[in-house]
Amino acid sequence: MNIAVICAGGNGERMKTKENKIFLSIGDKPLIYYTMKTFSEYDKVDGIIITVGKENISQLEALIEQYEIGKVMAVEDAYRTRQESTYHVIEKLKRMNLSSDSYLLIHNAVNPFVRHAELDECLLAARKYGASLLGFEATDTVKIVKDHDHFIDHTPNRASLWIAQTPQIIRFDIAVKAFEDASDKRITATDDTTLVEAIHEKVKFVPCSRENFKITYPQDLDLAGRILTKRVKETNCWYA
Repeated sequence: MNIAVICAGGNGERMKTKENKIFLSIGDKPLIYYTMKTFSEYDKVDGIIITVGKENISQLEALIEQYEIGKVMAVEDAYRTRQESTYHVIEKLKRMNLSSDSYLLIHNAVNPFVRHAELDECLLAARKYGASLLGFEATDTVKIVKDHDHFIDHTPNRASLWIAQTPQIIRFDIAVKAFEDASDKRITATDDTTLVEAIHEKVKFVPCSRENFKITYPQDLDLAGRILTKRVKETNCWYA
């Protein structure tokens, strides 16, 4: 089985809004609609679990019903961090006896523009190597600073730098091992495949369009609106 885990527990701090940004509008629908619909219409996903803050659960469940989003197995209360929330989902799936050769497609709720063809490529890589993620090459020079005074420690070679996006796809037995190891060793990460790297498993980077980006700042909503208009005009669908 392939289970999409949509992480929607973030707050609106950088978006400068008091509400969860998944409910902000793109076009005439909330952002989360496009993400949920993309995965519910993806023929290789068998089920969807969404993590969201307790205060947003009823609102999200109402949207799922309103827009008739299929394949949603559960809406789970998000924990303090994405890592903790995803670990909670993994524990739930263990109790459901999910087979070890299943795959988790862990995705940011605010990355609404991943294409099905990109999901195909990422899933193919995960099946071959055990874990994969979508992303794109860095185009800016990155500086590593060594302290809070922001003095530069070194400048890594840009040719080897990639910007991680989602989904990050992990075979279930590897995900269990990685998240349990992180819990035991109190390792924290903002990125799921970092935990896979920590147990010395392979992770394959799969290139994707720069339109598959995390909506974070107010200006990102304007860009998202333009991407949506362009895609619908070209294919009558934002995920094709």
